[in-house]
Amino acid sequence: MMNLDQEKPDTPLSPPHSNKIFVYFLFFFLIVSLLFGFVLLEPFLHTMILSAVLAIIFSPVNLRLFHRLGGRANLAAGITSLLVVVLILLPAAFLVWGLVTEGLDSMVAIREWANRNDFNEFLRGHRLDPILDWIRVRLPFITLDEAAIQTKVLTIARNSTQSMLNASATLVGNMAKLLLRFFLMIFMIFYFLREGRGIVQKIKYLAPLRTHQEDIIIESLQRVSRAVLLGSLLIAVLQGLVGSLGLYLVGIKPLFWGTMMGLASFIPVIGTGLVWVPAAAYLYFFGDMSSAVFFLLYNVVIVTNIDTILRPMLMRRAAEVSPFYIFLAILGGIHAFGALGIFYGPLILTFLMVMLKIYSEEYKDVLSSRSAYVSEYRNEP
Repeated sequence: MMNLDQEKPDTPLSPPHSNKIFVYFLFFFLIVSLLFGFVLLEPFLHTMILSAVLAIIFSPVNLRLFHRLGGRANLAAGITSLLVVVLILLPAAFLVWGLVTEGLDSMVAIREWANRNDFNEFLRGHRLDPILDWIRVRLPFITLDEAAIQTKVLTIARNSTQSMLNASATLVGNMAKLLLRFFLMIFMIFYFLREGRGIVQKIKYLAPLRTHQEDIIIESLQRVSRAVLLGSLLIAVLQGLVGSLGLYLVGIKPLFWGTMMGLASFIPVIGTGLVWVPAAAYLYFFGDMSSAVFFLLYNVVIVTNIDTILRPMLMRRAAEVSPFYIFLAILGGIHAFGALGIFYGPLILTFLMVMLKIYSEEYKDVLSSRSAYVSEYRNEP
């Protein structure tokens, strides 16, 4: 009878079949363990990714503090985590709350205004009347129905108001969950800052890639996190703040529409003009002409030049990635992941481009020979 207490050998019994069985079982259990690990971490996956990105962005600050404090890693990571909370997390939380509440007030005001006014009399009492007459004469194929315009405005306002109400209810209902995620993110940022170098070394040890290939991937993701994301977000914040000041000076609610202006800065070419051009037109037709001229010049001279001057300076390290591709990555990321796509899109795009580069380097002999064969085949008579 077999002795069940007998210890198994540490190595496979007899090559080659036992080696194959060992490899199959090893990979089977590895895949199973990874799947169960993903199930455990999946509820906190977004929090982990955002924490890792913030830790990468603030890692130079943490490194300087580490040297200044005599190598005390816990103290350096703690101070850096506090800076992240004060500079990013708390302002972002207050901004989201203010954005939802002020956006709700704006949509309710628009809805009440549309219900209260007769569009036929309203349009004829402003500078729009000559433009509408010109459209009717020069562009007769365009049908201008004031009642249909009013109905459309009411529908948009009603849907927007309902969306804002739903967002407010979600924020209030999930407050405990959001606070838990907030403190969990702080802890993760602290851990990534303190153990970041060790985590990177473990990943490099486990990855079956060449050392320089691993360095390319890590360096590229760090460059995108710091240059593209930090640069784009900083420009968006600056344009949103400066644009909010201009909105406040002309009597338009600054928080909601200033935030919209900051978000619009991610769009190439058009950028913040998506917000301030209609706002200037609104002031011209329904407000004071001097305010409209001031607001137009303010945005052309100041807000637009923030992007023109700062973007080349902040994005010079990310020059390998075209702004057009970054824009597509952000749009695709938002479509796939929601608001977090602003972060995920550029990271996924960079990872894809780096892997294609590694693939082309690893198989350049095969690819070059195939390219030569195709060229020779096409040149045959």
